[in-house]
Amino acid sequence: MPPWSHLTEETRWGLIHFIKSLSRNPFEIGEDHQPQSPTDRPSGRVHVPAEPPYTAQAKARARELYARDCANCHGPTGRGDGPKSQEDSEGFPVRPRDLSSGIYKGSTERQEIYKRIVAGQPGSPMPSHHHLYGNDAWHLAHWVLSLSSEQQRERMEMKRHLIVVTRVAQQLPTHPDDSLWRNAPAVELQLMPLWWRDERPETVSVQALHNGEEIAIRLDWSDPTDDHLAIRPQDFRDASAIEFSLSQEDPPFFGMGETAHGARVNIWMWKSERQADLEPAFQDIDKQYPNIGIDSYPNLLRSPLEQPTRHALTLESDPTFVTGWGAGNIVSDPTRKSPAENLYAEGFGTLRAHLKIDQSVSASGVYSHGSYRVVFRRALKVYRESKASLEPGTAHPVAFAVWDGSAQDRDGKKSITIWQDLILQE
Repeated sequence: MPPWSHLTEETRWGLIHFIKSLSRNPFEIGEDHQPQSPTDRPSGRVHVPAEPPYTAQAKARARELYARDCANCHGPTGRGDGPKSQEDSEGFPVRPRDLSSGIYKGSTERQEIYKRIVAGQPGSPMPSHHHLYGNDAWHLAHWVLSLSSEQQRERMEMKRHLIVVTRVAQQLPTHPDDSLWRNAPAVELQLMPLWWRDERPETVSVQALHNGEEIAIRLDWSDPTDDHLAIRPQDFRDASAIEFSLSQEDPPFFGMGETAHGARVNIWMWKSERQADLEPAFQDIDKQYPNIGIDSYPNLLRSPLEQPTRHALTLESDPTFVTGWGAGNIVSDPTRKSPAENLYAEGFGTLRAHLKIDQSVSASGVYSHGSYRVVFRRALKVYRESKASLEPGTAHPVAFAVWDGSAQDRDGKKSITIWQDLILQE
């Protein structure tokens, strides 16, 4: 769930009322009654009392309360590894929150954590602990916060940053390890997996340069495995992408644009197996299955005496009979010269590739020491409706995505950022 702080307060309240209207059961608030004793059941809104000091005695009490009321689910150290199995209100298995990661469902403010402890979280296995009302709930809120650092919690918040595209006089680098990148400030952005998992890329570092004619953007992110072979159906490749809003003033939803309003986004995508295809040669099916036998279609580009009979690999085939290649689909073209694709979309399920003559984005990526470094390059100005045209002195909403092949990421299963502000220096 990304933050929506860029929306006006009026719009956010409107969304709250609309979301509540979707409930199958009417949302009703009972008569306001605050508990007066551990056995007194409260109703109405949670009233947060004054926060007591977190003394040594309070810490000892919090440790006792956590062991009694929380450790069976969240685990003795708060890592979400308690022995009790969990199900949500629909009967689906869920894992308790890892409180040591600094990731919360809601605000990390102490009074908000107090409310979630006292009221619980409807729909989840997190029950109400109204018997802890008062100092005990406050002590437990302090204990929960102590399981992660302030730096952890801040790093997990998805924030909108300013990415300055530094202007240089030199030719832009084509390699991610070029020394010219020392001139570009790096901005670290928080990533969010759309399909949640604990093991995930947490951040991506972004740098950008331009020389008045071209722009180069460098991405750097951690990945424990180099997944660049995606021939078997059970294998998936690593990848990254940059998304530009074609509307500078009112960007659409950062997840592929919006169909309802025809709000398109321009996407530059780099794929690791496409990079491997160029170094040194196209990865055909025999790389994964060296003893395979392949039947072939006739090759109309060769004489009858040169017709293949067995072991006819893709590059030796007539594109007429390799349907996607013959139809001009850039994804199917084994002779492509760049691991990048120039794409556009206006909502989920609408992703399209620009024509081959409009594939103006180049890219180069390397993997070493547990991280990827990828450079995208393109001319600043373009004259196609579905491409982002950039000029010095302008600002553009931009977002980023990363795919981890070892986690079976593909298509919408990825980690993304929210919109960021890309500013090109004059």
